[in-house]
Amino acid sequence: MRNELSRRGFLAGVGAVAAAAAGCSSSSGAKSSVLQVWGGVPAASGPQKVVDAFQAKFPQYQVNYTRFVNDDRGNLKLDTALQGGIDIDVYFTYAQENLALRAGSGLAADLTERVQADPELKVFLDTDQPRAFLDDGRIKALATAREPYFVLFNETLREQAGVELPQAWTIEDYRATAKQLTTAQTYGCYTIPDVPRIKLGPNYWYDGDRSNFGDPHFEQAFALGREMIEEGSAFPWREVLARHLAAYQQNSFLQQEFHLWSTAPFNLRYLYDAKKYPHDFKVAFAPPPTVDGGDWNGGSYNNFVMVNPKSPKADAAWEFVKFWLTEGSGPMLAGGKLPTLGNVTDDQMITGVLGKEPDKYFDVDSFRRVVLGAEPKLATDTRLAGFPEISLAHGQQRDLCWLGEKAPGPAIRDVRRLADAAIARTERSS
Repeated sequence: MRNELSRRGFLAGVGAVAAAAAGCSSSSGAKSSVLQVWGGVPAASGPQKVVDAFQAKFPQYQVNYTRFVNDDRGNLKLDTALQGGIDIDVYFTYAQENLALRAGSGLAADLTERVQADPELKVFLDTDQPRAFLDDGRIKALATAREPYFVLFNETLREQAGVELPQAWTIEDYRATAKQLTTAQTYGCYTIPDVPRIKLGPNYWYDGDRSNFGDPHFEQAFALGREMIEEGSAFPWREVLARHLAAYQQNSFLQQEFHLWSTAPFNLRYLYDAKKYPHDFKVAFAPPPTVDGGDWNGGSYNNFVMVNPKSPKADAAWEFVKFWLTEGSGPMLAGGKLPTLGNVTDDQMITGVLGKEPDKYFDVDSFRRVVLGAEPKLATDTRLAGFPEISLAHGQQRDLCWLGEKAPGPAIRDVRRLADAAIARTERSS
């Protein structure tokens, strides 16, 4: 894989907000012998147990875990801290655009030789189903989690509507089901699954040296989302944006404002914590719908761990990274993080991901069928030329379309124009 980015543009952007470094945790602000680890998962959802287990095995090391919120503001805080010299040794990256920027801007250490020297980690050398991020052929990040997507059903509402729990369905079935589940109080779904991803698989934004937004499935997705919003079977996009539901969908799902929820295991932690997120219904699992015969899952290997190349504690940082990937992976099930190496049993998966009383909050049989028994095709992108710019353009044009301010055709054509320009620009600067 080759990461082709505008490094100067990224560094200038981070430099312009250097003052934000003052907001970083004071516990991480001074250089010390303590290993500083930054991640987006709350410490109580697994990371602190990993840290405790690591320190118990390696008492010569001390570790401090700092949580940053995995949203635009939190990622800006991390980027600013990395560029500004805050003491960070190991950190996590969740979105592809952030991964591309950090690896391509000199903020990720080369882990290639360390991975090659460790037989336990040989799976990260696989380029057919990549689990590592490479920049110019060098490993810069390792996926710590496997994130298959699925569709969640509110079992109470499903049974009231007389809808069968699908075991195989199409995107047309998804829309019809959302319509059937729509009531005066509840929208049928939050939004649609990623239609072109399901059809096209990895690197679906690219076609040779240009973008792939001329493929009809991109316009189909814009049109389908808008039509479902207009007919009332999908959540109003104006409210999604106003209430920041892209980051906080769980609250609306638990309040039964919408029914179908296309999501990944990391959101399951909200569904078994009845004290913080009270609800009185069970949740069932369905696989993602297919699109015109395409059956890519839409999920990926994710939650990439990276080492700061400026860290003076590189050996300790690597020991921690390896521990997290191997014997330390179990506690992360509580945060919905299925380990990349698959080194946990099904029973550990059930109690880890679904909580101590899985039958109380989940249809465990459907979880076994959809998450444990299936072998989903996970799409891992290996082309990221212009990725941040393309992601921004796609999000902006989707918003205009789903707000009813722009038709699907013109919106996706503008995405294509902007994406082609971004790809050409990064190709010239590489």
